[in-house]
Amino acid sequence: MSERTDISFDAALMMALRADAQRELDSLPTPKQFEEIYPDTSQWDERMTEALKKKKHHPVLKRVLIAALTLVMLTVGALAVSADFRRAVYTMIQKFLPIEMQLTYQVDGEPLEWLPDGYSDHYVPNGFEMDDVQKFERAENFLHVYSSKETEESYTVRCSIIQPGQQSLFDNEHTVYETVKVGEADGVLGTSTDEHGKNVYTLSWEHRGITHTVMGNIPYDEIMKIAEGIR
Repeated sequence: MSERTDISFDAALMMALRADAQRELDSLPTPKQFEEIYPDTSQWDERMTEALKKKKHHPVLKRVLIAALTLVMLTVGALAVSADFRRAVYTMIQKFLPIEMQLTYQVDGEPLEWLPDGYSDHYVPNGFEMDDVQKFERAENFLHVYSSKETEESYTVRCSIIQPGQQSLFDNEHTVYETVKVGEADGVLGTSTDEHGKNVYTLSWEHRGITHTVMGNIPYDEIMKIAEGIR
């Protein structure tokens, strides 16, 4: 009779990462192969040698390991069992992978069935009006779109209960991310520029089983006031 052995996700991830790293190391040429592939550089002049010493070496292996780590997590489908784990994955992707990534994650425990009664954004900057055509409101989520005719600025507020299979999209190629505080929660603030060179902010955070996103080409201070007014 076979015995079943249970291991933690962290342990499985570490083993997979080590195996992938070892495969990368095993694929590197041996010192003897290096000598056969590359010519003798001892005759290079002093300027070339000095330039090579100053040349910045990119952490190729580190990037390979980070990419491998991401692929392992995507493969096992264990992304973001908790908010802390999701935030760690987001930070890793934002720092090391300058490409667009879409993450699908699972929920630990029973998700909310609907938003709390009256849950909405309660702060609207002066001069902004809600677009009733674009908005939608349901028991489990809502989207509010605001614009100002005077300044030609606009922003959106989106809130949704966290559900299995929910996806998050990060565009690290055109957006710079940083961690900020939104009340008691840790949020991720993305900053990009529009076609006119104006800053566009995307603030996302999770709190009490709800995901929140405030995005617009309005001042940073107003973005934070809107976020802190959601309850």
